[in-house]
Amino acid sequence: MKGIVALKSGNKRMFYFFVGCLALSIVIIGATFAYFAANATDDSTVNGGTYSTNFSLAVTRITTVDMAYGLVPMKNSEAPHAGEQLCFDDYGNAGCQIYKITVSTDSDDPFFVDGYLVLTNKEGVSARFTRVYPENVEDSTTGESKTIYKTSYTKADFSSDTFFEEDVIKDGVISDPASDLTALNHNNNFNCLLLENEKIGGDRKSFEVYAMIWVYDDGDAQDYLQGMELAYTGLAVFNTAQGNEIKATFD
Repeated sequence: MKGIVALKSGNKRMFYFFVGCLALSIVIIGATFAYFAANATDDSTVNGGTYSTNFSLAVTRITTVDMAYGLVPMKNSEAPHAGEQLCFDDYGNAGCQIYKITVSTDSDDPFFVDGYLVLTNKEGVSARFTRVYPENVEDSTTGESKTIYKTSYTKADFSSDTFFEEDVIKDGVISDPASDLTALNHNNNFNCLLLENEKIGGDRKSFEVYAMIWVYDDGDAQDYLQGMELAYTGLAVFNTAQGNEIKATFD
């Protein structure tokens, strides 16, 4: 993700992330894309047999992307590089946001949760998300330690016949928007699934999971995204095998 190239088609512009390309610096005037502010539902209660326990959710935006110019649409294959560069290209343009989702409980008895991200997009916009993993590395310039976020796959994997993109990159579109969110399941809502069967409780009172979200580059001119407010909104939903749920609204 060395930069962004602008290609003109009439008066329209389309934006791409390219690796190893000499890039033009582009300013998107007036674009304000949605970012996820923490607005979690706290003190939700999970009923587990004869006892009750607190089950809470918090969301923190990790990246320091300046949203004044919005997010440049990004191809899915650039996700590995975007996470390692904290969503910035060499010219300071931003293609994604990274969030930390913290799930916690005070239960002394373990239980298991599934986590989903449900994205609602403005007309003409499609977003994507993937799970990323923090890794401490040495900064090649300063020699100091820094944290980057890596995907479980590389760009080269996209050219492999054994790589199934939909297993790791999801669009977050729920199959039935009118359904009860506690009814989310792996089969019908696999494209919203962030994690599954994660143990919490007992000697593990909390865990953190990281997600990266971007506006999908669909290959067409996307200058209509400029100036669009709240291009997408989202909801994190975590539920248990017993059918209990907690959720955090992102707007």
